[in-house]
Amino acid sequence: MDYSRPYLQERIKLRSRGDMIRHLVLREIRDLVIPLPSLPEQRRVVAELDALKAQVEALKKLQVETAAELDALLPSILDKAFKGEL
Repeated sequence: MDYSRPYLQERIKLRSRGDMIRHLVLREIRDLVIPLPSLPEQRRVVAELDALKAQVEALKKLQVETAAELDALLPSILDKAFKGEL
């Protein structure tokens, strides 16, 4: 199945009715075949999304740690600024 072209849009356009306002009747909607990737392809996509999710979680953790470090540094920076040491 070639997923690069709008397969479902083409099918809907072919099955829709009406001159002024195109519409689908429920029977036509029920008869639409929605293509799905093969099971190995679905698993590959899930694995890729899981890897991305792990990266996002790691970045969130790093962001929290960095924010905590910056919060800890702020008092000493302000102290040096008030003493004219910056």
